[in-house]
Amino acid sequence: MIQIKTLTFSYNKREDRIYFLVNHSDFNNRIDFIVTRLKLIELLNGFDDILINHCDNGKLFKELYKTQEPLSIEKKDGTSKSTNTNRWEKSVSSDDLKFTQNKAPIILDAISYNIKDNQMIFKYISSKKVYAISHIDCEMFQKTLSSMMRVIPFVSWGISPHILD
Repeated sequence: MIQIKTLTFSYNKREDRIYFLVNHSDFNNRIDFIVTRLKLIELLNGFDDILINHCDNGKLFKELYKTQEPLSIEKKDGTSKSTNTNRWEKSVSSDDLKFTQNKAPIILDAISYNIKDNQMIFKYISSKKVYAISHIDCEMFQKTLSSMMRVIPFVSWGISPHILD
């Protein structure tokens, strides 16, 4: 089981999938999870429950999400509009993401969580096996969720961008 130090989100338009990239710059501890549209909707419903019941009704998330723009897609000429305004996020190029990949992506089946001593413990599961675990507080959960929401293709997936309002 891998301890999650960084979690990066990416959308692959060709495959129409969201990727959760665990420790993307650490070759030995990197795991890429494929997240399907159905699984993402299930996760968002669970995350909504966490925001409401454990994170002051998602107050910080709503502030962050309201002020951010979706991540820009890299143009064919290699340029992109920089929307990196949050200090806990940093822009990662698709070439950087591919460079440190050492295993095939795994389909994410579930994320379980529990709360202990004001820390949320998330377990990332595929085929009933826990592959990765993270320990974060409510503030970091909201920041991470806000970051993930930037890569979702809401319109093409038929999901409201205000699903967690």
